[in-house]
Amino acid sequence: MLIKICGIKRSEAAQAAANAGADMIGLVFAESRRQVTVEEAKVIRESCSSFPVQFVGVFRNQPISEVNTISEAVGLDFVQLHGQESLKKCRQVKAPLIRALSHDEVKAGSPFAELSEYMLIDSPKPGGGQPFDWSDLKRDRPAFPFILAGGLSIGNIAEALQAAEPLGVDVSSGVETDGEKDEKKIRDFIEEVRRLEID
Repeated sequence: MLIKICGIKRSEAAQAAANAGADMIGLVFAESRRQVTVEEAKVIRESCSSFPVQFVGVFRNQPISEVNTISEAVGLDFVQLHGQESLKKCRQVKAPLIRALSHDEVKAGSPFAELSEYMLIDSPKPGGGQPFDWSDLKRDRPAFPFILAGGLSIGNIAEALQAAEPLGVDVSSGVETDGEKDEKKIRDFIEEVRRLEID
């Protein structure tokens, strides 16, 4: 089970996630209250150099030239496109791609799946931290493995995993307190996902 902790803004939170066993750390370069600069991202990435964690840059409707420049400067392992980027634009991304789609956009398949390392399925308002009816994904199973996002927390992760059966999970607001990443919540969330994997 892949675990991605997204929207990290501080090295301490990144280290807590990496130390607890997160597979991926998401750095948001799109306009957001969680947005980081290139220099901030470099510092965060360097702080985790001793951990086998991968870094994902999150972008939304930004020029692909900018995406590629930031990706190279920071040394991102993946680029996640979270907007209305076309197939043509996705093909121009130089780093391995994670294509995010809203739950409403996913039916049986997606043309983006063939050119993406991973697909990510979010709530109808991506990035809003709102859960949706995960059982829809089990009933109308996508033809590709996916990472599940959208309002996940330690309180609902067991239900989400049972209902959606994802390849991985992506959490952001669910491990925050007062809008800031909470290191204890990060550790607790990761521990709970790992426990559920074993059960």
